[in-house]
Amino acid sequence: MRDLPPSPTIADFFGRSAARRPTENALAHIRNGQLHWLTWQEVASRAAHLAAELRAAKIAPDDRVAQVSENRIEWVITDLATHLTGAVHTPIHITLSGQQIADQIRDSGAKIVYVSTHDLLKKFSNQLPPNVAVRIHDDAPITRQPPALPGVPHPASVTQPPDLNLLATLLYTSGTTGRPRGVMLSHANLATNTAALADLFRENDDEVRLCVLPLSHIYARTCDLYSWLYRGTKLVLAESRETLARDLQLVRPSALNAVPYVFQKIADKIRAAGGDESTTLRKFFGGNMDLLNCGGAPIPIEIEEWFNASGQTLLTGYGLTETSPVISASTPQARRPGSVGRVLPGVEVRIADDGELLTRGPNLMLGYWHDDAATAEAICDGWFHTGDLASFDSDGYLTILGRKKELIVLSTGKKVVPTHVELLLTASTFIEQAAVFGDGHHGLVALIVPSPGATNRSDFYAAEIESCLANASREEQVHAFTVLDRPFSIDRGELTAKLSLCRDVIAQNFAAELKRLISQPLQVETAPAKSLERSR
Repeated sequence: MRDLPPSPTIADFFGRSAARRPTENALAHIRNGQLHWLTWQEVASRAAHLAAELRAAKIAPDDRVAQVSENRIEWVITDLATHLTGAVHTPIHITLSGQQIADQIRDSGAKIVYVSTHDLLKKFSNQLPPNVAVRIHDDAPITRQPPALPGVPHPASVTQPPDLNLLATLLYTSGTTGRPRGVMLSHANLATNTAALADLFRENDDEVRLCVLPLSHIYARTCDLYSWLYRGTKLVLAESRETLARDLQLVRPSALNAVPYVFQKIADKIRAAGGDESTTLRKFFGGNMDLLNCGGAPIPIEIEEWFNASGQTLLTGYGLTETSPVISASTPQARRPGSVGRVLPGVEVRIADDGELLTRGPNLMLGYWHDDAATAEAICDGWFHTGDLASFDSDGYLTILGRKKELIVLSTGKKVVPTHVELLLTASTFIEQAAVFGDGHHGLVALIVPSPGATNRSDFYAAEIESCLANASREEQVHAFTVLDRPFSIDRGELTAKLSLCRDVIAQNFAAELKRLISQPLQVETAPAKSLERSR
């Protein structure tokens, strides 16, 4: 965009938008079903005020400022204030255990931690290091007009950090395997990725973006929060994921980012209602929806195509925390169902001989916090090894095939990407979750979690699995399955904070079920569904 320095920062995006539209509505939150707005000038005033408080608390550039909070106005203001001071924002997922939260605060070396409520603080307060200062958002809501302070600068007057490669944020990965690692992202990482992504889409001064994803994830932070700052439009924080349907009617947004789980549930709801699905879907989104973006995990192509056929184009993308996060994205002008779009301008990608996707560019992290060995393993000769298997088509559209480390090798030597099979299964309205296993064995077995309210009859799911896998290859067929009586959960360590499967934990927690399934004979002479062994 124009009127920005050659190498801008997030603080520059903020200052530009605040100066350009000071009296216009900028940021809103929903409380008890009511919409409350702040103007750009009010956001700027509160961020500058908190930045002054951080400086008064002796928080200097490069000091870590931790935050444990659900989405709320204070989350945004705290992030903006750290950018204005040059401190390092370290957001931590509220879904973690108290021990995990305390461990990450301790590992980051944070001098201060902002917590949303006293109840949330109780979860980990007795495990905090004694030298960490604690501030509670509920004790001093930033939605109130802050008192005037002398010498508080407007964001537009704050100079950019002297070195764009200085650390801007420390983010702990979800960790599908092993201990979560701290990903170090610089000011340049965040700003270049935000600008490259936002510039793919036409400018729309009337855009109203509803944010339902946790801002503690880099997906929502770059694609919702920082894109809003860059474009200078309007951002509304949904009250919760549970209130999304109501919030869509209240806000009537034109842009929404969400993970596949959300879009799957919306599709199930609309299809179950019957009638004119296109009209119902448009009304569900409030009638003004222009951009639907999906990321964070693979989405079944059937769901993607259903949205497209129903008149609400679903645009997919791909990235990782280590890449700030976006590597590729679909646009209204350049999309292909089943792919994750084309690679962003300025980002380089190549496919290694073993099929792994490698990338480099201005969006690539500085490295892992206090872990030089892990950094050296992940980044070789300047190329980051994503761990994802991928391919390009002749038109440059990228398709993600699955995780390299999760590849199942059957005893026949055939290789199976489990996420592909699981996507086919969870495209069913009746299957909430699915996890497939079979490494070193003669065929795949599956743990099936029924959708809420769905039957748990094994004979029903035998037919449903046959239908879901009708076009799958022979080695991708499930030869035995069991219907579980509970879903996989974050609390039990079976899901990450972004709802990815932790396969090792699932395998351990359901070891008896898997042992029984794998011991069952494979009936190769019969059709896939008739060869399915049921277990209950």
